[in-house]
Amino acid sequence: MDDKQHPNQENQKPDAPNGRPSNAKRWMSKRWLYPAIYLGAAAVIIGLMYAKSQSGSTQTSVQPTETNTTSQTTTQTTSAGLEPWLWPYQEGTDAAVTMGFYPIHGTATQQENALVDYDNTYYPHKGIDIQAKGGQTFTVVAAQKGTVESVSNQPLYGYEVVVNSPDGYTETYQSLGSVDVKQGQSIEAGDTIGTTSTNVFEQSQGNHLYFQVNLNGSPIDPETVLPKQ
Repeated sequence: MDDKQHPNQENQKPDAPNGRPSNAKRWMSKRWLYPAIYLGAAAVIIGLMYAKSQSGSTQTSVQPTETNTTSQTTTQTTSAGLEPWLWPYQEGTDAAVTMGFYPIHGTATQQENALVDYDNTYYPHKGIDIQAKGGQTFTVVAAQKGTVESVSNQPLYGYEVVVNSPDGYTETYQSLGSVDVKQGQSIEAGDTIGTTSTNVFEQSQGNHLYFQVNLNGSPIDPETVLPKQ
């Protein structure tokens, strides 16, 4: 990422007559200021780059909102090719989303919360992270029916399973410690995919599942198709 310019020291107000820094100078000396400026600027730059890369995709894939969430879910659940979507964990699992989808039209805070910090670089989160209570391993199930496109062991992401589903959807399951499906296998929503583990790319998330949904090749917010919790 580009280095960020610090405020011009020459433009700061001089010290007050009593020898203490002026209010402006004391504020600029806060240790958290520069990291906050850097992270905020990084989120904006990544958002612009991500928006440019997705400029050829449909509005649904680049701008998930409360309005199109409802219409999209209705279309998907009534499609002849799709089953109702399921959260990708076994029923009864006490789990929650710990990192959401990167919103290119979201606020600076929402964008900052959806950046993955790896190797001194920030990456927009193209899916969601799901973690069980206490960071325990849990069983991952298929969120939608389809055909297993690939099963692989990724150095950064752990075991990965990619599933092709009807109507142009593709689901990616990463950070798996074990896999119970094989390439070419037909699966139904709710079938076991494997179990969770940790991965190198998102070490801070601990034991979790990374779940991504693509529509016609472009990532969309998985929470716009999954049932409301």
